[in-house]
Amino acid sequence: MRQEDQLKEKYGTDPGFRVPDGYFEELNSRIIAELPSYPERERVVPMSLWQRIKPYAYLAAMFAGIWLMMNVFHRVSTSEAISLDNPPAAIASAMELETDEYIPYITVENDYALEREVSENYDSFDDFEEDFGYELSPEYESLDVHAPAAKEKSV
Repeated sequence: MRQEDQLKEKYGTDPGFRVPDGYFEELNSRIIAELPSYPERERVVPMSLWQRIKPYAYLAAMFAGIWLMMNVFHRVSTSEAISLDNPPAAIASAMELETDEYIPYITVENDYALEREVSENYDSFDDFEEDFGYELSPEYESLDVHAPAAKEKSV
C-alpha cells in the first residue's frame, strides 16, 4: 500500500474546515452595511481658456505645417534650373537677391557631360566669354579648341 493511502486511512479526507452556509452570498451586503455613509458630490473641474482652444490650435498648426510643406515642394518643383540655355538671366536673378532666401541649384551632371555640352554649343572661347561675361587667364588664351566633329550615322 502506498504511503498516501495509509495517511488517508489514518486521518481521513476531511480537512476540518467548513464555511458556513450562505457566507459568501451575505458577505458583500454585510461589508456595505458596515461602511459609513459617504455623500458623493458631482465633480466639476473648470476648464481654462487654453484647455478649451487647444484642439483648435493644434488643428491650425497642423494645417499651417501642411501649407508650408506644399509651398516648399511647389518652389522646388517649379524652380528654373540653371543650364547653358539660360545662364545669364538665371545667374543674374540669383545674384540680385538681397536676402539669403534662395535655393542653390545642384547639378547631378558629371564633368564629362558638362564638357561635352559646352563643346557642342560653343565653337570658340570668345562666344563662351561673351555669354558668361568671363575672361580667360592669359595662359589659356593661346589654346585652340575645336568642337568635336559630329559623327555621321551610316544607314
